[in-house]
Amino acid sequence: MINVHLPVLREEVVSYLSLKKGDIVFDGTLGGAGHTVEIIKAIAPTGKLIGADLDSQAISTAARKIESEGLKKYVYLVKDNYANIKNIIGRFDIKSIDRFFLDLGLSSNQLERSGRGFSYIRKEKLDMRFDQDGDLSAYDVVNEYSEEELKDIFYRYGEEPWSASIAKAIASTRQSKAIEFTDELVEIIKQAVPAKFRYKGHPAKRVFQAIRIEVNGELSSLAKALTDAMDVLNPQGRIAVITFHSLEDRIVKNHFETFAGKCICPPDLPICVCGAKKRGFILTKKPVIASREETEQNPRSKSAKLRVFEKL
Repeated sequence: MINVHLPVLREEVVSYLSLKKGDIVFDGTLGGAGHTVEIIKAIAPTGKLIGADLDSQAISTAARKIESEGLKKYVYLVKDNYANIKNIIGRFDIKSIDRFFLDLGLSSNQLERSGRGFSYIRKEKLDMRFDQDGDLSAYDVVNEYSEEELKDIFYRYGEEPWSASIAKAIASTRQSKAIEFTDELVEIIKQAVPAKFRYKGHPAKRVFQAIRIEVNGELSSLAKALTDAMDVLNPQGRIAVITFHSLEDRIVKNHFETFAGKCICPPDLPICVCGAKKRGFILTKKPVIASREETEQNPRSKSAKLRVFEKL
């Protein structure tokens, strides 16, 4: 079993964040606190880390880890969405930060121990909420969304080529019985995808990703967080984000290009009218990926991509 606290690209993250004593750091995805602990060690004793997560279990895990390392006094922990960064730091009378970090991957604890149906390889109730107080669950999406809505989110958020047939199969199945568990949904997906197209990875992977993104509003949260983080970032401050699929990576890449002053006007316009303004530099021309040694030790790191931006 993979260690719950095994952070992806740990050395690369610490290096690119270029941390120093006294820095104020916002970590919006606490998870198992693997990155968090390394960051705190680099900024202590005069720095502070504001750590946020929507998952109460993740906060509890992080708190125990941080306390065991004797680092509790350097941290503020908050149960909240990282998209609310301005409000979160304001609670502690902090107006600006030096570093902003997100690791958007699911933790081993969420996949293997949460019991919330994030994994398609074990039978669990369809939930997928990071925040257990949230109103929308995977059960609601699967059983209450129209066939057309399901088709749309499977295609948009999962880039699933068989989105139409899968949505149709779900709509047909739930007419006679509600779909309550992950294994039921997996079987429906398997039957809806032609056998010869099931060889590339698990057939349910894209659909589970799409439902999870819909339930938690992940893409809109990421876009808002990047925009607001730039507003509160100090000069020479850095944003570092680890993504695990192309939709997240595209959002990060596009935001960084906008921050770097990329003009998006049509090429035939004689002057720029889009208001492009250079606010800093992209430090990773290509995303940083895990070494072969790391992917062998932690297979989940294989799809990880790290991008970093520095503000002027």
